[in-house]
Amino acid sequence: MEKIWTKIVFGVMWMVFSLAIPPGGAKERFQLSPDTPEHKLIHLNPTEVDPSLLPLDTVEQLGVTGVPPSDFQVEKWELTVTGKRVEKPRPFTYQELLEMPMVKKKVLLICPGFFADYAEWEGIPLQELLQKAGIVGEYETISFVALDGNIVRFSREEVKNHFLLLAFKVNGEILPLEHGFPVRLVAEDVFGSRWVKWITTVVVD
Repeated sequence: MEKIWTKIVFGVMWMVFSLAIPPGGAKERFQLSPDTPEHKLIHLNPTEVDPSLLPLDTVEQLGVTGVPPSDFQVEKWELTVTGKRVEKPRPFTYQELLEMPMVKKKVLLICPGFFADYAEWEGIPLQELLQKAGIVGEYETISFVALDGNIVRFSREEVKNHFLLLAFKVNGEILPLEHGFPVRLVAEDVFGSRWVKWITTVVVD
């Protein structure tokens, strides 16, 4: 009887201990105070912090990188989803994409040593677009190709572990050209150098 009770007590203690451990053994995030200065933000790792108390930056305050296309015409632009794992590669017009269900998410962007932006982005979750495109089998990578020739590749594991959003708006406003209009990638917990702007093609291989 004593052994049975010992096992029960040990079992309860193990359950309590297990619940206290974050999933996957991940460290608890450090919550940033609302007055955290930018010169500190730019040296942080987005995977280690909780930015929810930070005030949102205005669109005018957002950091600018890259050179916007000079002769861009959204009427002629299309977002093409293609690749080995796409059953029927197809282009989406800007209007077609705007008619898809969208979500809003406040996400912190950090360009190490340069700037940090905290804004509310609105757009289509990557998984939603993949469903629309009709993915066949298991892909290994997803690449985002931009008008300026920039290409950024994410592994299947990265796509699984990060929230990826194709953003059309920021802080309720249509995405400005200098920030990636008509659509840019928002990748939560990923450094800003991989937040592709002016996306034209999504390649699923």
